[in-house]
Amino acid sequence: MENFVYSCSDVKELKKVLDADPLDAQSFTRLGYILREGKLYGLTGYVVHFKVDAALAKGYQDKLAAVPGCTALPAADKQKVVDAIEQEENSATAGFGSLFG
Repeated sequence: MENFVYSCSDVKELKKVLDADPLDAQSFTRLGYILREGKLYGLTGYVVHFKVDAALAKGYQDKLAAVPGCTALPAADKQKVVDAIEQEENSATAGFGSLFG
């Protein structure tokens, strides 16, 4: 699975695409995604992160390309967001482990 991170300025249009057709095999709802404000990562607008096999990525990328002001983040910014999200996930997992361990 490969990480994809996009920055989008128009969150209303972005949400329309992310929430569209939830029963479709290639819907963001079925895939799972993280949508956060960019300022959490020192960026502007909103950031959407998702993981998908490289073979299936084109369909999702095309959907995001239709959103005005939505672009893939440069490698350095992408890695910063991915690292922060992974750290949050690991912290949450460790927290549950201490509760039920």
